[in-house]
Amino acid sequence: DSPLLRFKGTLAGYVPEERTSQQDQSKYMVILFNFTDVEPLESTEPYPFPIAIIRLGYKPPKDSRGGTKWDAFASSLRKLSANGLDALVGKKQEWAQLPHRIRSPLTDEEGNPQMNANNQQVWGDIEQPCWKVVAVDGLGSVAEKDEDFNKFLVDLADGKTEQAFYEAALTNSQVTARPNIVEAITSRKLLDTLKEMGLLTRDAEGILHKATPISTEGAGGTPA
Repeated sequence: DSPLLRFKGTLAGYVPEERTSQQDQSKYMVILFNFTDVEPLESTEPYPFPIAIIRLGYKPPKDSRGGTKWDAFASSLRKLSANGLDALVGKKQEWAQLPHRIRSPLTDEEGNPQMNANNQQVWGDIEQPCWKVVAVDGLGSVAEKDEDFNKFLVDLADGKTEQAFYEAALTNSQVTARPNIVEAITSRKLLDTLKEMGLLTRDAEGILHKATPISTEGAGGTPA
C-alpha cells in the first residue's frame, strides 16, 4: 500500500488488472491509477517521488453487495462527473484517504472473529479510511458539489410536507444517482440532517421551509 494519505497529482491513466488470490485461487480485479507530478500533502513517511500508483480493488455493480472501498471511491467520483474514470485522465486532482463505512467481518475487543449461533462469521459496517476524489481541475471539488446539492435538496423541500418531499426526491434522477442520499431518505435521516445544518425549518402545519439566514450589523445584532 502507498504511504500517501492525501496528495495532488495528474492522472496519466488507469489499468485494470486481473489477479489470483493466494488463499483460494479465485480471480479478482484491481485498477491501478498511475499519477505523475505528485505533490504529497499527507503521508505516513517521507514521499520524495514524482509518481505514484494507487491500487483499488474493483467489483462490477452486478457482482458487488455494496459497502466496499471501491463504492467509497465511486461515490466521490459521481459527485463530480457522470462520465466515469475517463473524466479524471489527464487532469490535476486531489485524492485523500477519508473515513467511509465498509462492510467487514466483525471482531471482538481482542481481535477474535465474532461468530453467530451457526458458527458463521458476523459482518457489519465499520468506518475505515478509503481513497476518495477530493477535487479535480475543471470539475470542481466534492465539498462544493455537496454544498450545491444541499441547496438543491432545500429548494426541492421548500413548501412541501415531509412525505411530499420524499416522494419528489425518490423520483428525481439527481437524488437517485447518490446512493448515500437515497439511504438517508429511506432511513428518514435526511431532513433531520438538513434541519440540524440550519438549512430547513418545519412550521406548525408540518410544511418545510428554506431557512432564511439572518444578517446582523454592529454590536447590537439588529437583523438587517
